[in-house]
Amino acid sequence: MKIKLYPIIVFLLFSILGTHENQAQIYHEVGIMAGPVSFRGDYGLRGDREALRENIGFGFGINHYMNFAYSDFISQYSRQHFKVRSSLIYHTTTLNHFGAIADKDNLGGLQLRSMTGKANVLEIGSGLEYYLMRIRDFERGSGTFTPYGGIGLNFVFYSPVAETSLEDGLGLPETTFPTFLAGPGEDPAFSNDSSITLSANFQAGAKYKITKKSDIFAELRWHYYVSDFVDGLEPIGSQNKYNDWMFWFTVGYSYSID
Repeated sequence: MKIKLYPIIVFLLFSILGTHENQAQIYHEVGIMAGPVSFRGDYGLRGDREALRENIGFGFGINHYMNFAYSDFISQYSRQHFKVRSSLIYHTTTLNHFGAIADKDNLGGLQLRSMTGKANVLEIGSGLEYYLMRIRDFERGSGTFTPYGGIGLNFVFYSPVAETSLEDGLGLPETTFPTFLAGPGEDPAFSNDSSITLSANFQAGAKYKITKKSDIFAELRWHYYVSDFVDGLEPIGSQNKYNDWMFWFTVGYSYSID
């Protein structure tokens, strides 16, 4: 079945403006979620198992859902399978360099092992969620289960930390690995400045209804950032092919408000 674009536009407009709720019979849900974050930035070699295993942080979030299942101003299929979800999210990850280069017993290895960082990230945004099961059928009673997926766009405020335990700090040839040491006229390769950017996020999960008004869920999220400085690093060289991104596994609880 083809899904027309106009219901999506209507959903986003109502998410931003929040008007005519009584007339449209829009119902609301609130929820919380939390879980481990796997931040993929510029600490450690790409694909290194130790870096993937050790650079793990934690995040939590607050969700608001707009439920259109009992309205009649959009098509039946759209209102029975889509919700608008808005989220306020915070996650933080302590980061270290791992891999063959960092393990070497030379100056470069020492510089990488001595370098640590932290990605502190606050995100707020909105998006659409699609439910495989009809929303009204899912909400009729307890014990129902439905998979879902979603997409969204977040505004991101990030405040990174990049530092070294070596004397005199980062920015010197004696303390800084060449990849992170900018030459004259080059843009800096590390920064502790706070800034803002955007992230596109995608999620897939499943919900289980424990009572008529409350659900529990498990979800896997992927956030891709427009910036490469979310972790405070932007390596110099052709090996720097991607911006920062993260995987996040969360479990959560949501409650329907009449």
